[in-house]
Amino acid sequence: MKEKQYLARIGKELQQKYKKGVSFLERGNYTAAEEVFVELKEDLPAFPPFYNKWAIIYIYRKDYEKARDLLQEALTLDEEYAPAVCNLGNIARAEGNLELAKEYYLKAIEIDEEYGPAYNNLGVVYREEGDIKRSVKYLKKANKYRSYYPDLDSNPAGCIIPILLGLIVLIFLFYIMR
Repeated sequence: MKEKQYLARIGKELQQKYKKGVSFLERGNYTAAEEVFVELKEDLPAFPPFYNKWAIIYIYRKDYEKARDLLQEALTLDEEYAPAVCNLGNIARAEGNLELAKEYYLKAIEIDEEYGPAYNNLGVVYREEGDIKRSVKYLKKANKYRSYYPDLDSNPAGCIIPILLGLIVLIFLFYIMR
């Protein structure tokens, strides 16, 4: 099942809590993200997406054993959760086992043929191995399926300020050039 489907099964309050943890994670505030995920474990003990995100913290910290444990917890709950499988590949890659990493990425693609990060990571591995043709093939697919999914609902007015500032600068320049 995909993260969106899991999120649809929980209430708005827990969705916001999860998204808050993910936001901390994406900003590199691993301590705050982990605090949120620890709290979520009590509220959602059977929610694979947060185990996967929590594991990413440990991947960044290079504590691969703890990351593996969390990913295995996610996969115990949903053995076909592609992001967790892909992150096992990321650990294998970080440890220098490119063959195992490729196996995990291919398995993630087999589970979810539209999971862009697996294509992206597979393309990177092939590039590292010097197989440019395969690398380009997978990177194109990663682009097709979007390796990054921004949460557009988190700050819908986020670009208004830069647009307004740009408009003010243009008006200012227009009057100066007259």
